[in-house]
Amino acid sequence: MILGEFGVSLSITLIGIGIYGLINSRNIIRILLSSEIILNSTILLVFSISSLFGKVYSPIIFSIFAISMALIEVVVAFASIILYYRNKGSLEVD
Repeated sequence: MILGEFGVSLSITLIGIGIYGLINSRNIIRILLSSEIILNSTILLVFSISSLFGKVYSPIIFSIFAISMALIEVVVAFASIILYYRNKGSLEVD
């Protein structure tokens, strides 16, 4: 499978980039984007590992899972950003 080992190495690299951005950012939008990278690379890691073990899910199940996880994250993140901006008046993290 093409997704197996390449997917694992790519997702680990993306998780590292996301953690670096999460630690070194002071802007809440950058923190949101870093957490989005971590979430999507984690989904890639789960499906890559399942591909290595021989359990390949159908694309429709993967699509529904990925879209629902991204939707939940975006809704929670934007609600948090709006509340943070209302309280602080800025998007910079102290």
